[in-house]
Amino acid sequence: MSWSREEALTDPAVREPMMFTSEFRFRLRDIPTEIILRLYRPLHSGRIVVRRSHDLSIPQVAAPAPAAHVDDGDSEGDALHAVVDEMVSLYNAARAQGLTPDISWLKPNEHFPDL
Repeated sequence: MSWSREEALTDPAVREPMMFTSEFRFRLRDIPTEIILRLYRPLHSGRIVVRRSHDLSIPQVAAPAPAAHVDDGDSEGDALHAVVDEMVSLYNAARAQGLTPDISWLKPNEHFPDL
């Protein structure tokens, strides 16, 4: 018998199998730290899940209300746009208040798999 990728991970002991689909790297202007976004597709779902290396946290600026499941989307483009837009909106709001970008704005995500 020949097994498909999806069939190989159907045992009840296996939880939340996902397949890596792509990786994107970028920096926010005036902050030298590289941000990594990795996109995954759960094997038994059509949605895309995004894992990010850093979260953007600026204490002087209220974070915009996140869209429902900001890290999920039906396509890679939708999921990627939602995450980048959230970060860029917060970054731009801080710049609009006259704040100077700082490396401390980026908080490493302890759940990000460092491969």
